[in-house]
Amino acid sequence: MKTSVLKSFEINLTRLENSIHHFQFELVPEFFKTFENNLVKEGSGSASLVMDKSEAMITLNFMIKVNILLTCDISLESYREFLTCEKKHIVKFGLTNKELSDEISVIDMGTQALDISSYIYEFVSLEIPMKKIHPRLRDQERAELAYEDKTPSSNEEEQDDTVDPRWEVLKKIKF
Repeated sequence: MKTSVLKSFEINLTRLENSIHHFQFELVPEFFKTFENNLVKEGSGSASLVMDKSEAMITLNFMIKVNILLTCDISLESYREFLTCEKKHIVKFGLTNKELSDEISVIDMGTQALDISSYIYEFVSLEIPMKKIHPRLRDQERAELAYEDKTPSSNEEEQDDTVDPRWEVLKKIKF
């Protein structure tokens, strides 16, 4: 069952003539929350789509601008990242639904509506940097993590001096 947020990303193909069509979509925070295993905590932005529909295929040209919330891999702090991407996807008409490659997919000739929400989500996810670094740490060279455990530990020195009794017993074993 699709949420009402994703229903706005369905394009009715039966009503469209074979020509170029323009669409504008708003990417609200609820859009990103509908996908499982999401890298994006929250985000908002817009997606423009230029669709060229013909008898045999549909060419989708996306222009996506989004501001997303990410977690820094070094400091574990949340920060905002602005991403812009231009992507192209080709949808061919065929007998069954299948994905031929990252850029080309096939849909059944009788398909009445095309859901583009998954394309937009995938394009945004692919633009997220492999190493997410907070902007204030990008100019610094760091080999270690910047995150520090700030919970106070009063028994820290006592723990270092005491030895587990099981180790003492093992030391007495002779080979």
